[in-house]
Amino acid sequence: MKHLVSIFLVVQGSFCSVVRKPEFTSNNQTVLNFDDVPTVKGLGNVPSPYFHLSFSRYNVLTPRDPAFKGKIPEDDLNCAVSPPNALIGSRYQSDSLIRSKVPDGAYFEIANASSLTKNGLYPYFTLLSFNVKPLAAPSSGTWITVNGYSHVRQDPLTWSVYFESDYHEPLLVEIEQFSRQEWDKLYGVEILADYGEDKLDWEFCLDDLQLQFFKVSEKAILGRRPWYQQVLRWVQRA
Repeated sequence: MKHLVSIFLVVQGSFCSVVRKPEFTSNNQTVLNFDDVPTVKGLGNVPSPYFHLSFSRYNVLTPRDPAFKGKIPEDDLNCAVSPPNALIGSRYQSDSLIRSKVPDGAYFEIANASSLTKNGLYPYFTLLSFNVKPLAAPSSGTWITVNGYSHVRQDPLTWSVYFESDYHEPLLVEIEQFSRQEWDKLYGVEILADYGEDKLDWEFCLDDLQLQFFKVSEKAILGRRPWYQQVLRWVQRA
């Protein structure tokens, strides 16, 4: 399969600085659907930061853009669960900014921990849910693996799902229910899609990413020293 991100030149421009940001609900949850990100010929860059996050090895995809006519199978036009946009991710793009300790999958992380704390939010989030599907249908099927990274855990949280060789509807992953554990206090999430015995890279779509952030309590703001020192340690590691 030819990578879609290589079909068209992704135009980089100043539009990233004027993108309208998503909003928090009353309980500090948000759903990122990337529909507010402009695309050119069906592809665009994820602004950085985008709602406190930085995205590596992702592009914004508008699957029904006329530029993609005949290039995306009809059965894959559903990858944008909430049209028009979704993310397309893979290990295809080179990215020297990603930390060496993080594997090479598509990745999003807290963009600026100190900025979050200055805005009264803890420098971590809980992953709640997302929609995901592999693009096209490799004969060997596709494994999609999700890894969640946290400063309070030595090993990442991990969950995987197998897609048989066929076209699929996007899978709504409610991660706590599916993995039987809460994906909390995360600073980053990696997603990989592999096919075949050699675990070759495959492109996938991600949409309606639901996250929860947490406000710093009034007691912490008023000077509870242990909390402040812990936040400083997280910021220094980021």
